[in-house]
Amino acid sequence: MEYERLEFEQPVYGGVNVLRVGDTMVDTGHVAPVSRDAVRAELDEGRLAGVERVLLTHPHVDHVGGSETIGPLADLPHVVPAGATPIVHGFGDYLRRARGEMSRLLAGFDLAPDHWDAYFPLGAYHEERIGVDRTLEDGDAVTLGDAEFSVLHTPGHAEHHVSLWHEPSGTLFSGDLVSTNDHFQYGPLYGDVRAYRESLERIRDLEPDRLVPMHGPEMPDAGARIEASLSNVDRTADRLETDVIDRGECWARDLARETLGAGEADAPFMTLITYEYLRYLEREGRLRFDVGEDGIRVFAG
Repeated sequence: MEYERLEFEQPVYGGVNVLRVGDTMVDTGHVAPVSRDAVRAELDEGRLAGVERVLLTHPHVDHVGGSETIGPLADLPHVVPAGATPIVHGFGDYLRRARGEMSRLLAGFDLAPDHWDAYFPLGAYHEERIGVDRTLEDGDAVTLGDAEFSVLHTPGHAEHHVSLWHEPSGTLFSGDLVSTNDHFQYGPLYGDVRAYRESLERIRDLEPDRLVPMHGPEMPDAGARIEASLSNVDRTADRLETDVIDRGECWARDLARETLGAGEADAPFMTLITYEYLRYLEREGRLRFDVGEDGIRVFAG
């Protein structure tokens, strides 16, 4: 099973992948000019010339960006995860809601008014111009090039997230399920650590030989990367619970810095990750928290 990986620059967080498999383009990069202009050039006369269809692994800003900003790409038939169409067709509203949630969770940080503009820019997007030709449900089959893939609903980083399993070659197109650092990555509005852990367990049971993520190169050590990701969930949850018990009442931003080791530059992002772990731990009855005007206050269970 052959594919071509193209990596494009995106704001703040390094590179993002686009895959070409036959005449299908998997994901379309970030909405920012640094990504979309490079994608447009590849569509015009490069390695993406002649693609006839788009498949989205999930509708985040760094995966649906070309579809939302490049007219000829928006006009191609799109295949998207079940439930993702309202986000794709209401992208500006999704970004406003995401920015609102993140600002609320990061109360207590001195964020500039334009803090979100580089990575979550508001603007005019194609939205309704994007033609959704098919939605993918768990267990569906989809053909890319000359290969047939099984569709797996793999929420966690995003609720509307699919991975694509090609059993004959042991290859899993894993979207953003397994990250480059083997840790859970925050996704606005629809992240869920418990679902992330369950999705990791599901793909572990497949025993893939290689993972093809949407950030970074192929992972040939698939089993080890999945096990490391699972271990990191448990280790991070246990560390947070232990520190909250030791501290008593505390702030999530302090846990991000002092328990998870965030520096000043990445403290806001790590606080968002801390929040998702707090949700996970609260549902298990291991601690409590409250989101207020001054930030996220955490209490021992």
